[in-house]
Amino acid sequence: MKKVLATLTLAMMSMTAFAATGGGENGVNMAELWKNFGYRMIVFVLLVAIIVKLAKKPLLNFLDKRTADIEKAIADANEASENAKAELTNYEIKMKGFEKDLETMKEKSLKAAEAEKEQILEDADKQIEKLKAFAENLIESETKKAVVTLKKEAVLAAIEAAESKLGAKLDSKTQKKILDQYINKIEVAG
Repeated sequence: MKKVLATLTLAMMSMTAFAATGGGENGVNMAELWKNFGYRMIVFVLLVAIIVKLAKKPLLNFLDKRTADIEKAIADANEASENAKAELTNYEIKMKGFEKDLETMKEKSLKAAEAEKEQILEDADKQIEKLKAFAENLIESETKKAVVTLKKEAVLAAIEAAESKLGAKLDSKTQKKILDQYINKIEVAG
């Protein structure tokens, strides 16, 4: 409303200035000017009234709709922001959980590796003991074989020495009998 009054005041001042410019024959008829101004004002007011009448409702609807759209967009943005903050919090919590799980898995892996190392060392010790026992048994077996072989060779050497002293060869029955007796003597002595 203030704008309308300011416009009217400005228009009146310019008309007054125009009217003050002259007089006489070339002068301006003020009544005519005011009449013309009055018609123009009436037409202007009617035009504004018609525009307001026709455009007011659609303009208000447009502005209300625009306001509602902006408010909805702000509400949606706030909701999206809250959702994003909630998701961020959830992801941070999950990350902390994953970090704990990772630490737990590391500890379990280290414990499992240590246990496996101990098991491998135990198995190696058992294998060493088995190999030692096998080697001892093998040595003992080979020693017994060597002793038996040496005994046989000693008996044969004794038989040969006895034969050469006797000058005659003994038959196989006698050799076997002498050999068995000698082995029994060595076993009893050994």
